[in-house]
Amino acid sequence: YGAYTFFVPTNSAMTLYLKSINKTLDQLQASDAQALLKLHLIQDTLNTSSFTDGKLPIPTMLGQYLITGVGSEGSSALYTVNRQADITQPNITCANGVIHVLDNVLRPATLTVAQMIEQDPKYSIFTQAMKETGFYDSLNIVNNPDSDRTFLTLLAQSDQNFIDSGFQNYAAVKAHFCQTGDPKNPNDSLWL
Repeated sequence: YGAYTFFVPTNSAMTLYLKSINKTLDQLQASDAQALLKLHLIQDTLNTSSFTDGKLPIPTMLGQYLITGVGSEGSSALYTVNRQADITQPNITCANGVIHVLDNVLRPATLTVAQMIEQDPKYSIFTQAMKETGFYDSLNIVNNPDSDRTFLTLLAQSDQNFIDSGFQNYAAVKAHFCQTGDPKNPNDSLWL
């Protein structure tokens, strides 16, 4: 009971998804199927008229926020979800909510903010700075005990940005900014 928004992948999208994980529908574990459904379901009614370029105001039943994008093709609006799927049929009104049909299955975020930056070699200097200042540990948590900061945003600087600013590697960044000798010191310029 209640009002829901359900992002429903087409049968062909599900077939491609199952093929990508090398399973049939019968081989999908109940817990995995439940998590997949929860990622596609929001416990509130959201029509595309409320979508913006950014996260939806309510997390999915899996606890992750979905990101929508709005574009246009001729006179028609195009909506994307999590940069993974397009909405092919929006705003199908039902007795207890709304359905948006997707051309692809959404995949849950599995990496923390810290892990996402660390896995990209273009951010090696920034990653090392995060680790030496202790911010890596703060950004490498999934269920933040500080309920006011459950979801985090990080503005990362690429290695090329550092190089363009005259810093060829992390040692040069540390030599320039670390004034106390302790990057974990909140009064140190590198920490700041």
